[in-house]
Amino acid sequence: MNVLMLGPGLGVQGGISAVERMTLAALPQDVRARHIATMEEGSKLWKLATYLGALARTFAARRPDVVHIHFASRASSVRKMSLARLALARGCKVIMHAHGGAYRDYWKSLSPRARAANLAVLKRVHALIVLGEGWREFFVSIGVPRERVVVLPNPVWLPAVLPLRGHAARVTFAYLGLIGANKGTFDLVEALALLPRATLDRIHVVIAGNGEHHELGRRIARHSLHGTVEVRSWLDAAQRDALLAEAEAFILPSYHEGLPMALLEAMAWGLAPIVTPVGSIPELVDADVNGLLAQPGDLAGLAAAIEWLALDDALRRRLGAAARRRVEPLAVDVYAQKLCALYEAVTCSA
Repeated sequence: MNVLMLGPGLGVQGGISAVERMTLAALPQDVRARHIATMEEGSKLWKLATYLGALARTFAARRPDVVHIHFASRASSVRKMSLARLALARGCKVIMHAHGGAYRDYWKSLSPRARAANLAVLKRVHALIVLGEGWREFFVSIGVPRERVVVLPNPVWLPAVLPLRGHAARVTFAYLGLIGANKGTFDLVEALALLPRATLDRIHVVIAGNGEHHELGRRIARHSLHGTVEVRSWLDAAQRDALLAEAEAFILPSYHEGLPMALLEAMAWGLAPIVTPVGSIPELVDADVNGLLAQPGDLAGLAAAIEWLALDDALRRRLGAAARRRVEPLAVDVYAQKLCALYEAVTCSA
């Protein structure tokens, strides 16, 4: 089987590229997958050139059995809808793969004409992969046929051996992702500022990612949290795994999400997560079972969850162990099998 995969460059920082890399590495040898980058980091001119190159290469490529297109909102959606139209016009079997937690808001922002144009594409593709049941219901509600929508949560690589986590004099919380208001990064700092000094002395928070470092630094300084919060740039896979191996808990207080790869990776490392019930996260994290939940923007609730995990070693270990068990069915080899079954089904469809 020949598969053409379209999405952001494999070196682009972000969850979609991580899914692409894992998928391509896990596909069996009888599935020959070729990836074409539709976006690369750089100037607007470079991004435009990358997209135009993707259009040309998609048009020139020998017709594959399946075209697998990863898309999110805004510019990503505009690019991918055009590529999907091109692939459909060539008679290709097309799978669209929806990512990005802000797609509901993006859809609301579109004009009626733009919605109709996008929906026409989504109704014609042979399958639409979504990250959870909530996303299935959303796409069905806007008019995508239910039988075309396939729930396939993101995959995760499972470490074979987990570190032994015992009583920690200082509890390390890891935050991985874009630094900005939408991800709740600044809420995290404001919540930490609500905690008593005795609790802060038990906490070490590592915030790693690209984005608004200046604003983050300003807030840390304003609340005198330099001794509590450590800021790092975007981590490569080895650096990420080193942090998750040494951490005791994970935190991501986002306002919008699809199904964040950082959360899956942290749970795979046996970390107790503190997250918000947005996107498909509630389908993965059960409150007080395998993690703690705080509503977006609820600083007091977020602070209470941090303090609870920081001061209760047994709770961290229990939630972390349950988190690991929860993501084991999402192992990338199982994911690849399910994806190949979908490829087969699409190629046999009318």
